Amino acid sequence: MDWGAIPQFLAGGLAIGAVYGLIGVGFSLIYSTSKVINFAQGEFVVYGGLATVSLTLFDIPASVALPLSLAASIVMGGALQGLLSTARKGSNELTYIMTTIGVAIALQGLAHQIWGTDYKTYALYPQGAIKVLGASVNYATITILVMTALVCVALWVFLFRSMIGKAMRACANDSRAARTVGIRPRRMVLLAYLASAAIGGLAGMLITPSQMMSYDNGVILAIKGFTAAIVGGLANPFGAVIGGLVLGLLEGLGVGLISSDLQNAYAFLTLLVILLVRPQGLFGRAESGSAR
Repeated sequence: MDWGAIPQFLAGGLAIGAVYGLIGVGFSLIYSTSKVINFAQGEFVVYGGLATVSLTLFDIPASVALPLSLAASIVMGGALQGLLSTARKGSNELTYIMTTIGVAIALQGLAHQIWGTDYKTYALYPQGAIKVLGASVNYATITILVMTALVCVALWVFLFRSMIGKAMRACANDSRAARTVGIRPRRMVLLAYLASAAIGGLAGMLITPSQMMSYDNGVILAIKGFTAAIVGGLANPFGAVIGGLVLGLLEGLGVGLISSDLQNAYAFLTLLVILLVRPQGLFGRAESGSAR
């Protein structure tokens, strides 16, 4: 084991950790407003990345391809929420969770038919790296971290400074009380699905150029994003970002110091430890109310 390479292992885990955090934000937004765990979140990531690959193959510049892929992800989020809203009265959270699993399986099969089994990528980041505390940090990692920070800032402004964001938070805290002041919880839930799909699609666009993307990546990405959300507190989107970074750093250390064969196992181990030791997460709090 090369202990002197620890800074480089940590740097290697930053980018993927930020992506896990963004995926976790999607889980948190939907859970906080509807108490549903959306296991189709990983498919938003896959489609965001692979759709961008397809668009760039037609020589469409990234400045156009990225917004188009983002729009496609948002449409997927709206379609998923529309499907869930058709469930009959009396359905519970388990019904919705199982539906999202079914949708994820269907979307994975569709992605297989569209893009095949090969890993795909596209050029987005400039070549090169900078030295930080003895580690070489490439521009892809820097860009992903900056974009993650911008998403956090934009989300904070939206949730705490805009009327719609405050209405969404009110529904998350107590949907029944929110109804009494004229807030429509169903609209807030729809908005949460649209936002989570957009953030998931963005995560796919950011990670595909550096890590590549395959049709079947959605499951493991969803599990790791869910783990990030659990670590940070399932209803806390900002905690999910921190949870993702923690998971990415642990994964980087595990791959570098222990074995790369266990890369996906580190997320499961982290999830088990958090669930046993602190099930509410690092920044978790009691939640009440539900809306669909």
